[in-house]
Amino acid sequence: MADDDRKLSYSERDRMRREGTGSGGRPPNRRERVQNEKRSRDALASADSMFTDEQGGQAGKALADAVRAAHGSPGLTTECRAYLEQIGPPSDAELVSIFLDAGDKELSLCALDVLLRLKRADGPSLEAGLMRQVRIISEDFDDDLASRAEEILE
Repeated sequence: MADDDRKLSYSERDRMRREGTGSGGRPPNRRERVQNEKRSRDALASADSMFTDEQGGQAGKALADAVRAAHGSPGLTTECRAYLEQIGPPSDAELVSIFLDAGDKELSLCALDVLLRLKRADGPSLEAGLMRQVRIISEDFDDDLASRAEEILE
């Protein structure tokens, strides 16, 4: 179509652009696709950080600070529950670790689910301290906790 002397319609141009033919150039190679996907993930992460309280809003920061301050105290479970109810599951590895330290099954399951999602997205790149916590939980008598922890360790 492009070889004859007539003008291309918009639909023909769009089709050629989608297919990667014509004057649009060659389709991207594997390295370019990986770089484009990484740029897309980074852009989505930065956009998410602008619109969620957990990533930097004042409410999320105050709740995260309260969880960190309560670490090691009897009020940790209460602070973690407040964070979970208002913000949702933590995405920060430090907060996930603190949630695991709370000793509450619901909070631990939530934290293990976050770790499982991170593992599936990024591969097995969890910190050593977090992996130790997961290894200990994998030996727990509670089947729900142990099976999720084993999934992360695989």
